[in-house]
Amino acid sequence: MRTVTKAIAFCSVLCLPLCGTVLAAGPIDGEVSAVWWANDFDTKSETASTSTDAGAPGLRAEMWMFNRYGLRASQFGSDPDGSDGADYTSVDVMWRALSPTENNFLAVGLGWQQMDVDGLDEATSGARVTVEGRVSLMGMLYAYGHGSYLPSLSDTAAADPQQGEFRDLDGYEYELGVAWNAMPFMDVHAGYRVNNMSFTQEALAPLSGPPGGPILPIGGDKSGNVGVEIGGDGDCPDCSPAAIIGPNGEAESSGFYVGLGFHF
Repeated sequence: MRTVTKAIAFCSVLCLPLCGTVLAAGPIDGEVSAVWWANDFDTKSETASTSTDAGAPGLRAEMWMFNRYGLRASQFGSDPDGSDGADYTSVDVMWRALSPTENNFLAVGLGWQQMDVDGLDEATSGARVTVEGRVSLMGMLYAYGHGSYLPSLSDTAAADPQQGEFRDLDGYEYELGVAWNAMPFMDVHAGYRVNNMSFTQEALAPLSGPPGGPILPIGGDKSGNVGVEIGGDGDCPDCSPAAIIGPNGEAESSGFYVGLGFHF
């Protein structure tokens, strides 16, 4: 699944310059960027938390038509040693509500994002709303930022069937950075970005037995019980009664990045 996700992301990012060439009948500009994201992959629950260095490369691209309508795509990774971490892939359709110049604008957009996070059986995805802006600072230097909110991500099971399901997922993403137009066709970027996913975990676990650790790598343990279902499983008469576990938690990748952007 993760390989497919990366392949889709690379195709989405790399096809944008081609789209610009095909649509050359009107004013079109854009940029393709490659970055190194020195992020930490953090997991938190009501009772436990972990943090791991997870630096990984990222790609993004954007294309603007008539200085008003845009398409942007990105793929960022979070790859800690010893686990899969996370992949974040997104595509947005943008509209510049204010656009006095190329590097002074405010845009809003709608899009789709997929989060493939360690501990999930399948990636979770959902629609998102985005706000993006740029402000010229001095000379060839400008600041930029964007924020996206994902109000509802798809439910998904845990990679280990005994660890239940993730429900009530939502997420957000934001990025703040600066860019220097070092050459007519190239920008140098530096900034800070965050990808966050929140969830409620629901699983069945024995009420009695030896103590255990977190239910999942991404958080939660038995102290987060939200309800109890009495009675064993009909297929397992010797099993203990089961508790419905429902702790809240989150998985987050955050850190600084540097990169190069190439204009077309």
